[in-house]
Amino acid sequence: MGWQSCPFLVTPKELETVLEPFRLVKENACVPIDYTDTPVGEFLKIYTALFEQLVRGEVIDGKKAEIPPQIAVTTHLSDIKFGMEHEIGGKWVKAVINDKKSILPYLAPFTFGIYTENGKLYVSTRASYLAYRESIFGYEIIFPKFSQRDADYYGLTSEKEFKAYPDYEQFRKNIVRITRPFCFRWNGIVKKTSIRISDEAKVHVPNFNCIRCQDIEIL
Repeated sequence: MGWQSCPFLVTPKELETVLEPFRLVKENACVPIDYTDTPVGEFLKIYTALFEQLVRGEVIDGKKAEIPPQIAVTTHLSDIKFGMEHEIGGKWVKAVINDKKSILPYLAPFTFGIYTENGKLYVSTRASYLAYRESIFGYEIIFPKFSQRDADYYGLTSEKEFKAYPDYEQFRKNIVRITRPFCFRWNGIVKKTSIRISDEAKVHVPNFNCIRCQDIEIL
């Protein structure tokens, strides 16, 4: 199964506005038995610390700032099912139960890198943010992208039939509404990327370590 995504960089205040219709859920980790969802403020507190570290031009090394975790977004919290209760370290925990049609859009950091091939300039946002934390640039909203084989497996004509697809689309549209494509110049080559960036966030990008160390000119 492939993935579609919308990488973006916005300020913490702007992200708070984008998240207003949504609830956040840890779907890829065990959580306490009484867990229902993650408060937006809790997520934004960590995001803010990361954003401020990027603005200061520091290298993200996992020691000076906590990386905001991968987390799912939903407007239908009542549809989220938990189970698999078990004991870890004397405490009972549970986890989200997923089936083939309950995939949620989720947020995760993305990295920024550039390379040339056959004289053309390319941007890569797919390196592991855990392995290449020094290249973290922002976040992205991620959702499946079907091939025909995937459609046959899931019994759907496309990923748009997932109940959570409108959440992905709504989040993406909220981001697009307040951002524009990120453009830069490197070695005389102008590049327009798929990364969305707000005007307020763009002001700080020249300070980012992954930008400064490659002599990239922000346009």
